[in-house]
Amino acid sequence: MATRVFDRKSDAVAWEQEQARRLRSGEWFDPRRGRVPLASLFPDWVASRQSLKRKTQEADLSAWANHVAPKFGHLPIASITEAQVSAWAGGLVAAGLSGSTASRYLSTLRSMLAFAVADGRVSRNVAALVKPPKAGRARREGQFLSLEELEALALACNGPYADVIRVLGLCGLRWGELAGLQVGDRVKVPGEGLRLQRTVLASSSKGGLYLDTLKGRRSRTVALPAAVVPILDLWSAGKSPSAWMFSAPGGGPLSESNWKRSVGWREACAAIGRPTLRAHDLRHTAASIWLGAGADPKVVQRILGHASAAMTMDLYGHLIDRNLWEAAQKVGGTTGASDAVRGKEKAPNSGEKGA
Repeated sequence: MATRVFDRKSDAVAWEQEQARRLRSGEWFDPRRGRVPLASLFPDWVASRQSLKRKTQEADLSAWANHVAPKFGHLPIASITEAQVSAWAGGLVAAGLSGSTASRYLSTLRSMLAFAVADGRVSRNVAALVKPPKAGRARREGQFLSLEELEALALACNGPYADVIRVLGLCGLRWGELAGLQVGDRVKVPGEGLRLQRTVLASSSKGGLYLDTLKGRRSRTVALPAAVVPILDLWSAGKSPSAWMFSAPGGGPLSESNWKRSVGWREACAAIGRPTLRAHDLRHTAASIWLGAGADPKVVQRILGHASAAMTMDLYGHLIDRNLWEAAQKVGGTTGASDAVRGKEKAPNSGEKGA
């Protein structure tokens, strides 16, 4: 058991009794284990997270190397305080990072310190109660195109891969979901659809493409608008079920960066007056088109693969709000209060005729 020096015997007795109590209850830990630098815990912490998705692991490694290690890596684990963590998180925002990015880095540190607690290095996670920063650079608002703009963008792009514009803009797929499509993913349940089961992502460290499960590890089925069916018929023709639907010219899945170069994405976006448009904004476009067509938010949730309709409403509720005034004009159009009032105005005349 660790020892300390006290000025008064009563303090020493009280401390010894507390350590004995903690030892009996399983709460005691050797404080010497917390004197090692946080960096020494890094290999074991990384090994403990091997079951997570590769994208999450790469994000953690990047956060550690670029932000957590320079600030805390050399410090003894037990010396890190809640105030230090809070000041660091706030400093990330002050340096120009968005609140969501700073929160992501804080989550990495929080995970490491939670591992330190589980490993008996410290008794509590000092980052657990630090509130994620909410200020900083504003999150970029997603753009969305009208049907006319979507078609104009597809026509402004070069070559056969311009078909990808219509698929993304009408079906609401993430890029990785589109790249992961195989010919055998087409289904009829009862109409034409796509069964999304995999995603193709680009490694943030090596740049290569790799296969992964869908976000949230949940497969889903997307109904195909009529305009998309002939596009998939064309790209599926003569291919085996396991072939990539939109394969790269040299084979394999399609890379977003290479696709943008081949279709002249930047020039096409400028041509329709949307120079800052992202490929991911075509997903927002699909949400706008489906909601504008009167689709229920629960349907749109299923199409986009959100965890809940509440999440869909948080992201796209403003698109539904645009329809409120149109709906208000329809309420009471043939019945309702206005008709009742008009009926009352005519009642005296009709009553006299009845008499």
